[in-house]
Amino acid sequence: MTTTIGVLGAGSWGASLASLLSQKGLDVTLWEYNPDQAKQLVAWRSLKFFPHLVIPKEITITSDLRETCENKDFIVVVVPSHVLRNAVHELSLLSLDLSRTTVVTATKGIENTSLKRMSEVIAEELPQVSGRIVALSGPTHAEEVIQRIPTVATVASLNQQAALDAQQLFLTGFFRIYTNTDIIGVEIGGAIKNIFSIAAGICDGLGLGDNTKAALVTRGLREMVSLGVKMGGQPSTFFGLAGLGDLVVTAFSQHSRNRALGEKVGKGKSLPDSEKELIMVAEGVKTTKSAYELGRKYGIELPIVEQVYEVLYNGKAPQNAVEELMMRETKPEAKLNLGELII
Repeated sequence: MTTTIGVLGAGSWGASLASLLSQKGLDVTLWEYNPDQAKQLVAWRSLKFFPHLVIPKEITITSDLRETCENKDFIVVVVPSHVLRNAVHELSLLSLDLSRTTVVTATKGIENTSLKRMSEVIAEELPQVSGRIVALSGPTHAEEVIQRIPTVATVASLNQQAALDAQQLFLTGFFRIYTNTDIIGVEIGGAIKNIFSIAAGICDGLGLGDNTKAALVTRGLREMVSLGVKMGGQPSTFFGLAGLGDLVVTAFSQHSRNRALGEKVGKGKSLPDSEKELIMVAEGVKTTKSAYELGRKYGIELPIVEQVYEVLYNGKAPQNAVEELMMRETKPEAKLNLGELII
C-alpha cells in the first residue's frame, strides 16, 4: 500500500516537503488553514512569494483538517511556531484514530508562553502520539531542496523506530537524512540558531565584515550549547547538522529570512516594518523572546541573545548593541568538555 502523508502548513517549507514526498510517489495531502488561499493554491499550484516551486498536481490541497490527517501514516507539521498549538489542538478535537500515525515536526521554534519545544507542545495536545513524535531539522533552505541541490538533515526521536521510519520517508538521492536520539538538542539547535541569524543580518545591515560574522557564529554557538545543555540536550548535537550546520547556513545565506530581517533592522528599519517587508515569517523574532526568558529562568548569561532582544523589543540601536558586546569584561576563552563525538 502507498504511504499516506498529511502536511500541515502550505508555506514555502511545507509545500516543498509535500512536493518532495509526492515526487517519491507517495500519497500527499497539503493543508492550508485559510480556505480562500487553499482555493488559490489549487488553481495556481504556486506561492506568490516563492517562485521556485510548482506544486505537483498529484498533491491534494485542502483547508479541511480531517481530510488532511485522517487515516494517515505520517502527519508532518510545518506551521509557524506561534500557531502550532492551535493547529494541533484543532486536530485533537476531531478525535481521529492516530494509533498508527507518526508525527514529524519541521517547525523550528520555542513557544513564547510555555517556553516549550514544538514536540512537547504536540505531545501535550495529542498525547496518543507522544511516543511517535520526530523532529526534522538541519541546514535545509527550501529554495535549494526544491531544486534538488544536495542537502543533509537529521531526524530525532526518543523512539528509534519512528526516527528510522522518518529517515526512510524523506530520504532521496539529493536529501540525505541521519537519525538522532537527542530530540531536545536537535529542536533547541534548530530554534536558537535563528536568533544568531538575525544578529548576522544586523551585522550585514551595519556594513560589518567577515571577521565580525565569524566571531558572531562562534560565540553564538557557545550560547546555543550553554542553553541547550542546561535544557537537557547533548553537547555533541550542537556541533552537528541541527546546530552548527543550520547556524552556518542561516547566518551566511541570502535565502535566510531571519538574516534578511536582521539586515533590514541593521539598516535602521523598525521591527514591524521589517516583518511587513519580509512577508514570510522569521521564526527568530519570537524565538529571541523565548530564549531571553529561558536564559533568565536557568540563570545563564547569553550576551548575544540579550542584545538581539534589546534591539528587537526595546528599540536599542544596533550599533550600540555591537559596542556593548565588544566592551564586555575580558575573560579567557573557556574550553568545552564535549565528550565523545560520533562522526
